[in-house]
Amino acid sequence: MGCEDIEKDFTRHDTEYVEKDPPEEEGDTTVTNPYDPRDCWDENTVAVHNQELNDLFTRYEDGWTGGDATYSIPINENTNLWIFGDTFLGRVNEDRSRPGGPLINNTLVIESGDEFTTYYQGTPENPRAFLTPPEEGWWYWPGHGQMHDGNIQLIMFALRKEGDGIFGFEYAAIDLATISYPEMEVLSVERKMEFTGANFGACLLQEDGYTYIYGAYKSGFNKFLHVARVEGTDLSGEWEYFSSPGKWIIGEENSAPIFSNVSEQFSIIKREESYYLMNQNYALGRELYLYKSNSLTGPFEDRKTIYCTPETIDQIFTYNAFVHEQFSTEDTLVISYNNNSRTFVDIFRNADNYRPHFVNVSGWK
Repeated sequence: MGCEDIEKDFTRHDTEYVEKDPPEEEGDTTVTNPYDPRDCWDENTVAVHNQELNDLFTRYEDGWTGGDATYSIPINENTNLWIFGDTFLGRVNEDRSRPGGPLINNTLVIESGDEFTTYYQGTPENPRAFLTPPEEGWWYWPGHGQMHDGNIQLIMFALRKEGDGIFGFEYAAIDLATISYPEMEVLSVERKMEFTGANFGACLLQEDGYTYIYGAYKSGFNKFLHVARVEGTDLSGEWEYFSSPGKWIIGEENSAPIFSNVSEQFSIIKREESYYLMNQNYALGRELYLYKSNSLTGPFEDRKTIYCTPETIDQIFTYNAFVHEQFSTEDTLVISYNNNSRTFVDIFRNADNYRPHFVNVSGWK
């Protein structure tokens, strides 16, 4: 498919298959990064690449070969579900260049030992996103999810076009998809709310008989952290929203902010009696921050920089940082983040310019 405005075309979010041809290159735009990220983070923090996961997601053919969001859910001790937003399928050359191929709005991947199976609708010749809203012109990007009664429950954000350019979209609704396992069949999709500002479901935390559902509310150039909860692990139950200390009230209009300058994607984790917010610089910066609280509703304080993404340079930016708890330990966090480019050709020149990267971070407490 040809296009004149390649940046705008990359941000088309058709719910049907989109064949992407690499644009003509206009000379070498490779930039050497003079930045040493170790000068950026806390001196007590140690960060090393997670080579096993980085190798796992260096794919060349047969399904998923690039994507963002990069959520994960442990299915059992040996099996994980990976959840991706905009996904490239199709071949990647040995030199990591991408000759073209389909781009669809979301996929699921089951990873178990050597098994790596990509799930989407349609056929390899005419693939479609695994989940698509009923509204014409809308598409889904994923949030977090969890297992309930042997099935997968996923928060899905319905979006629609608003404006032009790489960020020309807006949230429209928040839906809950229930998927059978191991059949991977969609059992139901329930609309939880028309979107009112916060992407509830960007992160989930199970604690004290509840599932806590965190989201970021955008206000101007800032985003504020909010939290809802549901009893048990069934996300289809009635949500109540944190309004003030000790008060949880039904109705998202009652939700109150608990933190400012949160990124679109983040993690809340617990160690011993403390809660930690892992948050990326909200302006697509390279810094990954950690905040601490004695309560899952904050306040989150004592900011510490635990990593800085070395890929952030020139047109390449990083986003979607997330802690994968099933791979982490008490003292080491396994964190993924995605990178992308404001220049469309970069994604075809090197498939590693659009994919997740994984890092192990210790000494962060």
